[in-house]
Amino acid sequence: MNTRDLALRRDAAAAIARDAAQGAFLMRARGMGAASFKGAQDFLTEADGATERFIRDRLATIFPGEAVLGEEMGGGLGAVDGPLWIIDPIDGTSNFSRNGDRWCVSIGMALDGKAVVGAVARYVPSEVFAGAKGCGATLNGVPIKASAVDSMARATIEVGWSMRRPLAAFHQLSQSIMGMGAGLRVGGSGTLGLVEAANGRLEGYIEQHINSWDACAAVAIAREAGAWVNEFDSGDWLSSGNPVGIGAPALGPILAPLLGP
Repeated sequence: MNTRDLALRRDAAAAIARDAAQGAFLMRARGMGAASFKGAQDFLTEADGATERFIRDRLATIFPGEAVLGEEMGGGLGAVDGPLWIIDPIDGTSNFSRNGDRWCVSIGMALDGKAVVGAVARYVPSEVFAGAKGCGATLNGVPIKASAVDSMARATIEVGWSMRRPLAAFHQLSQSIMGMGAGLRVGGSGTLGLVEAANGRLEGYIEQHINSWDACAAVAIAREAGAWVNEFDSGDWLSSGNPVGIGAPALGPILAPLLGP
């Protein structure tokens, strides 16, 4: 797949993500944002499933036959010959279900086992982050780049919390970050934290475990923004997830060891 093909998919993903974010907002206004639970602190709303179906339908129309892996409906992990779309219909569902604004739609694409295309859209504020391998990264069409900060004492780092890792490990990670002089943030949407680290609103986002649908799009965008990105899309990341880190290039050597080998 050449650069033109990737740019085409980036633009399509950005348009679909933008429309999906608007649709999810309107569904919430119609009462489809009430939360149920898949597990402890694992929120689900009627809008999640409806938004994923919308995205799948649009992708199938534009790119028929291309495989899709989604948070709510699975799929896509058999023998894939070609691109694999990886979608999270609503990331930050706990915020979404409480009528908050810190949530987003994430549409990524992997090729040959690597994240190569990404689009992340918010409805309020109206923002679409997008990127594709070899094509750069943008926010609402304007090029973005990672923070140039080179000192933890001047950095703000978001630390994601995963139920799949011991609580003590999260506490230790947070203490390590603050012990280096950085400010700490936890925002409730891993995808947004990752893309904000990609465009310099944060100096870093790290989490000890995150799923492929939460991070694929952001990783593709961050690499094109010149950010430090760990080896998230390696090993069995598609089905099992991995630790993730995105941040200022100068801080990568400091943040990477905190995620372990």
